Amino acid sequence: MKRIGITLRTCQALGYQEARDGLARDWYRFLQQMDWGWDWVLLPNLGAQSVAYAQAQHIEGLILSGGEDLGSDPLRDESELALLKHAIMQRLPVLGVCRGMQLIQRSSGGKLVVEGGEHHVSTRHTVSLCRGLPWRGVNEELHLEANSYHANRIPLPLPTGLWALAIDADGYCEAFLHQSMKLAGIMWHPEREVLSNEFDRQLCRWLFQ
Repeated sequence: MKRIGITLRTCQALGYQEARDGLARDWYRFLQQMDWGWDWVLLPNLGAQSVAYAQAQHIEGLILSGGEDLGSDPLRDESELALLKHAIMQRLPVLGVCRGMQLIQRSSGGKLVVEGGEHHVSTRHTVSLCRGLPWRGVNEELHLEANSYHANRIPLPLPTGLWALAIDADGYCEAFLHQSMKLAGIMWHPEREVLSNEFDRQLCRWLFQ
């Protein structure tokens, strides 16, 4: 059985200084709902050593989870960048969620709009889906209601090699795919939905089939 690695966010202990790695328990429910035949492994923030750890765990796919903004924890940034570069070199499937999508955007030479997006935090909004999805057997709806917990936004045009999958009402990219490998990003959090939607299920199955 193949194994997929999921990165961890930074947590702080209450009442004293102790940096910790953590993952919302919502992820466990989401990964079980996917039922894609993969085992999953938590990937601690080890800096450059994260790649060796992932290799020792026989990771064949990668989820870059959400959480704090890029730059708030240099160790996490270093860990996830190393894992992303390794996955690209080995052509492993990658899904970036919110912060993870922003990491892919930045590492591809793209920009983030960091001001004016406060209205996107802790809300729901509609995104417009682009036609011509690369998977079969799914109705191509024109719109999707998505949750939103981010203020940073991804402007168009995207860096070379990335193709927009979903656009919000303000014209910012909410989901993208790489044009030649199984690398995708979504700005919403699929794990925070009680029941995953068809778009997220099809995207994940296409990535990690």
